[in-house]
Amino acid sequence: MAENLPPRRKRRSKQGVPQADVSQDPPPVDVHPSIATLRGSHRAAHPDEGTILEAASHLLMVYEWPINCPRFMEGLRMLGLDCVSQLQYIRMDHNLLTALVERWSPQTNSFHLPVGEMSITLQDVALILGLHIDGPALVGHNVVGAGRRWLSWPDCCDDLLGQHPQRDVVYVDPFNPRVSSKFRMGQAQAQTCLPLRWLRWTFYRDSYLDMNELDFWRHLRAYVLFLMGTYLLPDTSGCEIHLRFLPLLEDLGLFSTYSLGGAVLAHLYRELAEATKPKRANIAGCIHLLQIWCWERLHVGRPTLHVPQPVSLDGLSVGYRWNQQFIRQLPAGSLSSYRDELDGLLDSQVTWEPYTTEIMSQVPDICLSGRFIWLARVPLVSWTRVEWHLPDRVLRQFGTSHITEGTPLGDDTKHLIQHYLQWFRSWATLYMLRPTSTPPTTYYPRSPSERYLRQYLLDTQRAVQPLLSSNDFSDAENVIRRIGELALDVCREIHIPDDHYTEEVHTGFTEDVQAGFTESISTPVFVDPYSMGAGPSSFQDSGPGHDYFSYPTQQHSPARVEDDILPVTVQVEQHLLRDRPVRPPQHYTPGSDALPHRGRRRR
Repeated sequence: MAENLPPRRKRRSKQGVPQADVSQDPPPVDVHPSIATLRGSHRAAHPDEGTILEAASHLLMVYEWPINCPRFMEGLRMLGLDCVSQLQYIRMDHNLLTALVERWSPQTNSFHLPVGEMSITLQDVALILGLHIDGPALVGHNVVGAGRRWLSWPDCCDDLLGQHPQRDVVYVDPFNPRVSSKFRMGQAQAQTCLPLRWLRWTFYRDSYLDMNELDFWRHLRAYVLFLMGTYLLPDTSGCEIHLRFLPLLEDLGLFSTYSLGGAVLAHLYRELAEATKPKRANIAGCIHLLQIWCWERLHVGRPTLHVPQPVSLDGLSVGYRWNQQFIRQLPAGSLSSYRDELDGLLDSQVTWEPYTTEIMSQVPDICLSGRFIWLARVPLVSWTRVEWHLPDRVLRQFGTSHITEGTPLGDDTKHLIQHYLQWFRSWATLYMLRPTSTPPTTYYPRSPSERYLRQYLLDTQRAVQPLLSSNDFSDAENVIRRIGELALDVCREIHIPDDHYTEEVHTGFTEDVQAGFTESISTPVFVDPYSMGAGPSSFQDSGPGHDYFSYPTQQHSPARVEDDILPVTVQVEQHLLRDRPVRPPQHYTPGSDALPHRGRRRR
């Protein structure tokens, strides 16, 4: 019987310190929370009112602190952070992130999509970021105050970092001496936060080889704090890091055993839940992980790369192959277009298992060290934040069915997927966009394929219009020939999966056009359109059903396309396409009154 998760609540100890806001009881096995049941508390209930979420992650700042010193890299390798230090800045697609947040369910920590539930798991954290996911929770003790280890946070900084920001000292940017600033420790009188720029300006060095042992470890602690504040555990301030993590870095050997990956995932889960609030204007957490996760598993918003073959990882994590140097073009989709693509998402457009055997053989050992807990149903801890890791809701991402026994998927178990989808669609929110009451008055094509199709439509209308207006069909043969030539031009430029189209028909049709339709067109051979990766795609040379990095060659065998013999998955996808709400294209020209206005960003 379905039951709801207990609501989160904050409890305070006698000292007034917030305790972990999580229920003591494990989550129920059967939870059917639809996003629609959250009513006004979820931004999905107000699709026209919410603003585009701005990411507070600052990986660009990490890129501005380059690490080229072998001694420093060895220290990061000891801490398990060498893979993260090699990840580069990528431009955030804020419209894509907003569209994903609209489908996030805080009750199940998963995205609700037409193909079922999907989520970011410990497997993704380990393989994309290369972080340690198994070990003690990232939580510490209260060590600052009267009668404790340090009397104040500045004293803690002086001991573990060698200094703290002085209000009357002018600091200079090491990369641009003309830029200077004064810093102070944040959070009013408590002085519990460090400015991230102060850390970079103070502790950056071209080389750390000539440092004594004490200063070297202080600089390493400063860099780890900087990495946590800008990339792994950023908050919505985007400019400070809380000092509660600094005492954990006193013993760097012990810090290397913590489940930093679990803390990163717990922090991201909570920030995704906070971002679902209708009035929220920004999102924190490791957004870099969220965007790469989407690119790995969904075709929506995925960029094109400079090379079509797999990027050699050379002992680095999977996130390395999405570094800026490999990206040729990042799609600039609107929020409406991403909503539309996610609403129409098909099973053939999802890469359920992107981490192939070849990829597993290239990643470092730290990425695979915790593989035995990838399917663990456990709480994830990031200091006072505790979130449930529920991989049993997304077992298709691990190559098994939704049955908790973990039945391996195969041709004889596809009916299990259909049972799961029938259950999921009985309560989940599938479509974010509603049919518009008034269609847009203007439209412009976004991609070359849309421009070819638009031109084909206009040229066809021009060719047929004289016949319809004069009722003189003496020139019909020339008109048909012209339409055939236009169709061939379109087929040469773009790939259109069609169940009536094969190379044999294409070749025969070309010969007939060239011969002036002197011979009849041969009987078309029917093929399964879904074996060709059917569906909308942003990529010129590959359909979304293909492995984007391996480009496998597929052999298409003739088959009749009839509902009674199609695979069950194909029938379900065709049913979804027929039942999906019909609405006009959501692409508007600049200046159109139908263009949704972006709300003012809160300062």
